[in-house]
Amino acid sequence: MKCLLILTLAMSALILTGCSATPRDMIFVEGGSFEMGNPYDTADPDEKTLHEVRLDSFLIGRCEVTVGEFAEFAEETGYLTTAEKGEVASVYVGTRVEKRPDASWRHPYFEQDETHPVVCVSWHDAIAYCNWRSVKEGLTPCYSGRGKNVTCDFAADGYRLPTEAEWEYAARSGGRKIRYAWGDEEPYMHGKPAGNTRDEAARRQWNITNVWHGYDDGHATTAPAGSFAPNALGLCDISGSVYEWCWDWYSETYYDESPIDNPTGPAAPGADELRACRDCGFACAIRQEVVSSRGKGTPDLAFSWGGFRLARSIR
Repeated sequence: MKCLLILTLAMSALILTGCSATPRDMIFVEGGSFEMGNPYDTADPDEKTLHEVRLDSFLIGRCEVTVGEFAEFAEETGYLTTAEKGEVASVYVGTRVEKRPDASWRHPYFEQDETHPVVCVSWHDAIAYCNWRSVKEGLTPCYSGRGKNVTCDFAADGYRLPTEAEWEYAARSGGRKIRYAWGDEEPYMHGKPAGNTRDEAARRQWNITNVWHGYDDGHATTAPAGSFAPNALGLCDISGSVYEWCWDWYSETYYDESPIDNPTGPAAPGADELRACRDCGFACAIRQEVVSSRGKGTPDLAFSWGGFRLARSIR
């Protein structure tokens, strides 16, 4: 009877999670359909086209990759980020953004500890981390190739970056029609602060305007991962905190040609060779905190309000 009970509980866990191998730091996202894009009057041109998307189930990181997790990778492999190899990173200095040759994930020009999301990491740094962690855990790496010829094997079981569509679907708690990860109003979930946003703490630090007046998350820059109330799927820091790299090449007109099923972005880079990113930084304007807002940058770009979150395919 005891063995039967254990088996029954184990089967229930499989039904609840949808994946028997779901790591504790990942969230199972059940696939489905949703309308991708920005229906609000604040929409930028690249996000205005509303279009149907159908996604398979996938896993996504509960939080962004932290300083401590990235440090383990760097120390074990001797990896140097693009910023450490000479590509100058951009950082907040007072109310300005400046390029500083000594800036890196180790020195982002504000205080962090190992629990904070890692910043000043490029798209190339993020995929290097994904492959390392995949190998470390006995999984098949998703990425191969170099430079602009990197390819992703979405059938592999290793870690990768989410696609733009996966990120938005998860940020919308399974495709719900909401403006922010927490809903349509101020950044609270069940009465608890739900995001590290441009707020009263940022106003005190930098004397800036256009903040969530009356909302104070206590952090002008990054906060420890998971500090705030998660969205309905259990994802933390999905609106605010730091930008998060996605897999996709960026195209301003991609929504006009996107396939319905599991879109992964343009097949080839545009003239500017930009990769997409989502979310927004801790001091970005409020209008950029909507879950449909799109960002982009060159794959070697490193900046102190940008990091990444992991994803995995389920096959």
